[in-house]
Amino acid sequence: MRPDIPQAFALSERDHARGRIYREFGVEPFIQCAGVRTNYGGSNPSDEVIAAMNAAARAFVDLDELAEAAGERMAKLTGAEWGVITAGATAALALATAACIAGNNPELMLRLPNTSGLRNTVLIPSDQRFAYEQALRVAGAEIVSISTTEEFAHALDGSAAMICLLGRMDDESVLPLSSLLPLARARGVPILVDAAGLSPDKPDSWIKKGADLVVYAGGKYLRGPQSTAIVLGKERLCRSIWWNGTPHQAFGRSMKVGKEEVVGAVVALDRWINSQSAKDERAQWLPRLKRIESYLVSLPGITTEVLPWASFVAAIRLKIIWDAGVIPFDAEELRLALLQQRPRILIHDFWSTPTSIMLDPVNLSDEEADIVGRALASAFRMPQFIVQVTSYFPAEVNFSGSWRVEMQFLHGSATHQIKIQQDGELISGVHHTASSSGDISGEVHGRHIHFEAAHEQVPISLFYEFEGEFAQDGSVSGKVRLGGATKEHLGPVFKGQYGFAEWHATHCA
Repeated sequence: MRPDIPQAFALSERDHARGRIYREFGVEPFIQCAGVRTNYGGSNPSDEVIAAMNAAARAFVDLDELAEAAGERMAKLTGAEWGVITAGATAALALATAACIAGNNPELMLRLPNTSGLRNTVLIPSDQRFAYEQALRVAGAEIVSISTTEEFAHALDGSAAMICLLGRMDDESVLPLSSLLPLARARGVPILVDAAGLSPDKPDSWIKKGADLVVYAGGKYLRGPQSTAIVLGKERLCRSIWWNGTPHQAFGRSMKVGKEEVVGAVVALDRWINSQSAKDERAQWLPRLKRIESYLVSLPGITTEVLPWASFVAAIRLKIIWDAGVIPFDAEELRLALLQQRPRILIHDFWSTPTSIMLDPVNLSDEEADIVGRALASAFRMPQFIVQVTSYFPAEVNFSGSWRVEMQFLHGSATHQIKIQQDGELISGVHHTASSSGDISGEVHGRHIHFEAAHEQVPISLFYEFEGEFAQDGSVSGKVRLGGATKEHLGPVFKGQYGFAEWHATHCA
């Protein structure tokens, strides 16, 4: 923790106690303004969900019988034909793909992910490609990207098992659900909508629009068990999802969901749609954002805006914008500084621009909203405590040329190539791996080199952030931060989500 950063007001004893279990593990919790991202625990289960899960933990049932009862309950709650609980939304995508390829034909179920000779393509509009497509390929699917209705019609050649759409992109897509539905139904190809970060209702809007399956995260806005998802849709497909998953000895056995999670997720769904307590919670989102805003509105160089509910989010948000001429730090410096103070405060990374941030109220209490408001006001009033002053030295070496790079991962190794052009302290160039190439940009200071190689790919681009020192023998060694991000997730967290590797480079003759 940097001692020069003014500390926010302390949490109450009650709120401090909520994080005690993590402190016993040596992990300091934070006030969560970054929405319901899985990286940070999604949302905390509601009291009703915790009570239901505790009650479910005191007895035993046959999971197939529980699935039957849960499916019927979810049908009544949402107007869908049936429902099934899975071990998270990504597992739901994998199991739905398995269901659409194999049904509950045991010969086909036990072949997965070997799908040769089967209908095994999944069609995705090119402007809806998303980060979790690997879940579809895990089940043996081949992803086919489509950009026009003509390409869609051509792809329905008898090989298509499923069409996958990203719910939050439907309004902006050139191929929305409504444009695909008639031909999909005529050809008998089911449509799945990934609505993980959205919210269900009665009647369910996606089912009403004609989707065959829709996936919602259980542990985000619904405040169910974090590791669950809710799949609604056609009964035969939902049942096929269940039979392909745990507790059965089939493709999805590794994607285990327990009896407590099934009960907790169904209670969370019921609560979101019907409970007054859930409606009261949602009614507090705007007042909490207004509490934060009240600390900022009179500050010079600051403007704020409450962003209403949109088709791609399930909550309102507060956007805070500052004038760089008045407040010289950027959003990433602010994010890192807030994480170093006590209590720690987490703001989003990829929602930000250099001079703006967005705050999500879903995981905040009233007291925490006040702490966030005070902390932000302090930062904007005293930006000198946030701005990171770094001493830079002129380049002492020239890294221009071709280099052979030996990469040592946590398990396994690889040989890469880099070609660098250096102009003063600035470097550019190309980084080649075994299967892709990326543009290099970075700097040299003294004998130290720092650069990022960005490999553009669909749907996830790869990022390698190299740090190294020039040795006396002319080689370079250091660490590489590894990550991958879609365009909408382009921020430092995902750009470093795969850990670190070591690298050693020698100049090629």
